[in-house]
Amino acid sequence: MLGERLVAVFHSGGEYFAIDDLCPHMGASLGAGEVYEGIVTCPWHAWRFKVADGTWCDNPRIKIDSFETRVVGDEIQIRPRVVDSTAKDAKDATA
Repeated sequence: MLGERLVAVFHSGGEYFAIDDLCPHMGASLGAGEVYEGIVTCPWHAWRFKVADGTWCDNPRIKIDSFETRVVGDEIQIRPRVVDSTAKDAKDATA
């Protein structure tokens, strides 16, 4: 858990990744899903998400939250990704 959020942690390709645990479709635990080549499949309805960034494989415009990970000793530590609001503001200003 991160605060009160459920987070699924995966080990894939020698790295650790963390994304929201709950599938946005029906709320199944993605942590209970199968991981293959960096993609976790929801155990209920087979929605597939990239563990590296939370992208839904069937529609890359949709993402669930992903989290930065690091290993310190025998702990896997996670934190929310920092969103650079100045980059968004600059993009909005030029549009």
